[in-house]
Amino acid sequence: MKEYHHEFAEYLFHTPSEFEKNGGLWIIRAGQNRAKSNYQVGPRVIECYSVHAVITGSVSLLHGNETVQLRKGDLFCLYPGIRYSYHLAQANDDQQLRMYWLAFQGNQAESFLTRIGFSKEKPYVNQRWMPEHSQTMNRIHNMLRVRAEYDEVILQLKLYQLFESLIGKKEEQTKSPANIDWLERCKQYMDTHYMEGIAVTNVAKIAGVHRSHLYQECIRLLGFSPMQYLIKLRMEKSIELLNDGEINITDIALSIGYPDVYSFSRAFSRYYGMSPKQYQSGERARSKHIR
Repeated sequence: MKEYHHEFAEYLFHTPSEFEKNGGLWIIRAGQNRAKSNYQVGPRVIECYSVHAVITGSVSLLHGNETVQLRKGDLFCLYPGIRYSYHLAQANDDQQLRMYWLAFQGNQAESFLTRIGFSKEKPYVNQRWMPEHSQTMNRIHNMLRVRAEYDEVILQLKLYQLFESLIGKKEEQTKSPANIDWLERCKQYMDTHYMEGIAVTNVAKIAGVHRSHLYQECIRLLGFSPMQYLIKLRMEKSIELLNDGEINITDIALSIGYPDVYSFSRAFSRYYGMSPKQYQSGERARSKHIR
C-alpha cells in the first residue's frame, strides 16, 4: 500500500471489457486502506456505486442528516450523485481502521444492493462481512492488480459470488421483491417456458400454492386459468410460425410443446375454428391475392 496524507491505501482501477459491460454488473475500481489518525473522506459525490467493508476499527458515516458509527463486519454503500462523508470514529481505537471497497456500475446494481439490505435512506448493514468475503475480495484485487491473473469471465463470476454471499440468510429475504408476487412469478415462468411442454402442475410448484388456489387467482387477476394462458401463448406462437411459412406443421407442433401433430391440430382447431393446414392455405391465398 502507498502512503497518503490521511491513509495507507491501494487503489486498483479497472476498465471493463465489452463482455463485462454486456452483463448486469461490472467493476470500476477497488482497493483497501489503513487509516491514519486524521482520516477523513468528503464531503463529495461519486459517479458509481461503492460498497465499503469495515475489516477492523470503526468509522463514522454521515448520510443526509444522520451520522452512524460502523464497526468490524459492517458495510456501507455510497450511491451515485448523493453527497456523503466519512471519517475515523475514534482516533484512540484499540484497532486501526482498515477497509476494503469495491466500486461498480450496471443495471443490476441497485437490485443487488436492495437484496443485501442497502437503501438510499439507510445505506449500511451490520455484521455482514465474513472471512470468506475477504478471500473473494482478495481474488478480485489480485486480478485487477496483476494483468496476467485477469480473466473477464472469472472476474464476473467472483463479483456475482461476492454479492450473492452478502445477501445473507434466506429468512432475511422474505420481503424482497422476488418473493412478494408469486402470481407474477408464475406468469413469468409460463411466458418463458410455455414452448417446453410444461403443465399446470409445474406452474403450481413454482407458485408454492395449491393448484385450486392458483386457478382461482389466475382467473381473478389474469382473466385466464393457467392452462388457458399456456394455450393462448402456444396458439399465438403457432400463428407466428405458420405465417413464417418456412416450418412444417409437425415441426411447429413439437416446437411449441405438443407431443405430436395430432394433439396440436386438435388444440389449434378448438382455438381458431380451423386446422393449421386450413389456416396456412388461407394465408397463402391471401398472400397471393395481395401480390
